[in-house]
Amino acid sequence: MPLPDERELTVRVQELKHGAGACVVTRQWPLRTLIAQLFDGRECDDVRALLAAGEGSARGNRLSWPPVTLTAGELTAIEQTFPPALPDRAITPAQVTSAELVVPAGAPRTAVGVRVSHPAIQEAMLHATYLRFDYGPWADLYEASLTRDQAMALLADAAMSVTEADHVQRAAMLAEEHDAALRFVVPREGEHLP
Repeated sequence: MPLPDERELTVRVQELKHGAGACVVTRQWPLRTLIAQLFDGRECDDVRALLAAGEGSARGNRLSWPPVTLTAGELTAIEQTFPPALPDRAITPAQVTSAELVVPAGAPRTAVGVRVSHPAIQEAMLHATYLRFDYGPWADLYEASLTRDQAMALLADAAMSVTEADHVQRAAMLAEEHDAALRFVVPREGEHLP
């Protein structure tokens, strides 16, 4: 069955972390690949607006392309070619590639990268529930709730964090007022970003 839209686009890709002096590469991407990139943390209407504007940022890169106008139905048809949610898929600690402490739980405003090997993180994995397939990491997400005390203890444990100290401090301030959660990223074998 053919994809709803098989156009290829010339996309300019520039890494944001290197600033204005960063190398710019040009890629030929199927429209589906660009859409998957742009869905990173965005909703359908936001992706359609970016497509029409011909520029945006995703996954640490500034992207530009010839503007594309899609109807909501066309975008939905392309999105339906992406992997479906698998709510019955059990989390397997060996498959977890990364974890974050997110605050507030459910609608995170900040996230702190944590070491998957930390004993408290391994314990939380046993109680994690399935959230969704996420286009950002192109993987299944799971989440385990934390009490404020558990979150504060993890944030105070320097061996747990893989994030800069000022970011950890901001998360700790939020955790004093909000519930937190641990979010786990579990890629699917053989499934890669288009």
